[in-house]
Amino acid sequence: MDIAALGVGILDTVIYSLVGVILMALGFFLVNLVTPFSVKKEIEEDQNISLGIIIGAVILGISIIVASVIVSPSATKSSSPAQSQEISR
Repeated sequence: MDIAALGVGILDTVIYSLVGVILMALGFFLVNLVTPFSVKKEIEEDQNISLGIIIGAVILGISIIVASVIVSPSATKSSSPAQSQEISR
């Protein structure tokens, strides 16, 4: 096993994790900004269970989107069919 490759993999994991957490926090902040009421007050003080379920679903949806963006291949690594034909000539 190559130690350098392991180090790069760990570094990539840490960076992508931080990016994911930041994007999740940004998404939750935007949801909190758009709502016309205090989400914290409704969930904590008024014990609004349905709002808690909705906010949980929104967070889960945002996390699925963030994860799919992080996992998707970048445009710089993949080559188009036109590029592969030029290489084979």
